[in-house]
Amino acid sequence: MRRFFVWVRRPNGLVSLAGELATTEPSQSGYFESEFEYAREWLEDPTAFSLDPASLPRDVRGRRFRADLFNPPLAVFDDALPDDWGRRLLTAAIRLQRRKPSAPEMLLFIGRGSGIGALAFTEDSKPPELSPSAQSTSLPTLLSAAERFEAGTLPTDDDFRTLLEGSSRAGGARPKALVHDDRGEWIAKFPSRTRDDSYDVVGLEAACLELAGRAGLNVPESRLQPVGRRRVLLVRRFDVTGQNGRVHMVSMKTLCKERPGIYVTSYTQLAEALQKYSCAPAEDISMLFRHMAFNAAIGNVDDHLKNFWMITTSAGYRLAPAFDLVPDVVGRGEHTLMFHHSFACPKREDLLAVGRIWGVSEPVEILNQVIRAVKSFGATARKLQVRSPATLGSVQADIRRRLELLGGAAS
Repeated sequence: MRRFFVWVRRPNGLVSLAGELATTEPSQSGYFESEFEYAREWLEDPTAFSLDPASLPRDVRGRRFRADLFNPPLAVFDDALPDDWGRRLLTAAIRLQRRKPSAPEMLLFIGRGSGIGALAFTEDSKPPELSPSAQSTSLPTLLSAAERFEAGTLPTDDDFRTLLEGSSRAGGARPKALVHDDRGEWIAKFPSRTRDDSYDVVGLEAACLELAGRAGLNVPESRLQPVGRRRVLLVRRFDVTGQNGRVHMVSMKTLCKERPGIYVTSYTQLAEALQKYSCAPAEDISMLFRHMAFNAAIGNVDDHLKNFWMITTSAGYRLAPAFDLVPDVVGRGEHTLMFHHSFACPKREDLLAVGRIWGVSEPVEILNQVIRAVKSFGATARKLQVRSPATLGSVQADIRRRLELLGGAAS
């Protein structure tokens, strides 16, 4: 049996004990059972909150929540772990220590609250001290080490340690790292030699973030940072506060209780979750509609549930800013989530029908604002010097086709 103390780093930087998590020892296949109970002081704290309002209500002292693995109702602990890129790094590091990789082992490895979000994990009752992210001056080392690791070569000890400290806590499937400079904390997104093909994905995402801001989406600050002859996209972390505190986050995958065999298939299911758990549902559903329209317009087909999150505020849970906005560089065509009756880019009337079903105020104006913003994709890509002209042309052609379906031709 493994026992973890679960901590929450507050926006003011203070750390509170939220509860205790226990797991059985993972089997050879990786299976384990898990159990969580809120701490008495967390239940009695009027400023505390449910770690997952869908599955972990903060209501009854002594209530124990049980799950297979970190599936619902304990999926918020899976949220605390990175996705493909970070897990690959953690797997390599744990194996170097001659231990068997598992989700509980990974929680301990990154568990002192230095990753994304507010949760931290320890094996003792001493509050964790925050480990700093990597300095932005280490970006050349991080980028080089990431390229070697992605190519299947383990970097040297010092470089692997730097990569592990900077990258193993970052979410997502692509190479990235958590860094800081004198302006704050950032997620550094690296180009990928194995995933990008001939596309300048870093430049494309920078362009889409700029367009999303013009389209009225809530997006984090971002900038392209030259590193030698390459570029890294720096995206400001919205889970970090000015007091070096943290903002708690819950993914839509967790809020919608998605698990193996039970999948969320439509944007409408996300809107229903916002209706249940947002403290300002009308505003957040309207923003989700705007986000959905933008994804349709640029061809962001990677619109899975871990690319949508809710965050805690003083008033309650709200929809998090939009991120991971990239056109369809893989030529998949269909989206992960359904719009109205199809996974393909919707026609204008279909998207507006969804807005009416959701009760969105002024869906026509929202869609028109998105179209106006995305029409300037070509000019924005040129301004940001997005590279690979041939592949950029194919992206522009797909966006033009999508805008025509949505009711506005690209300029």
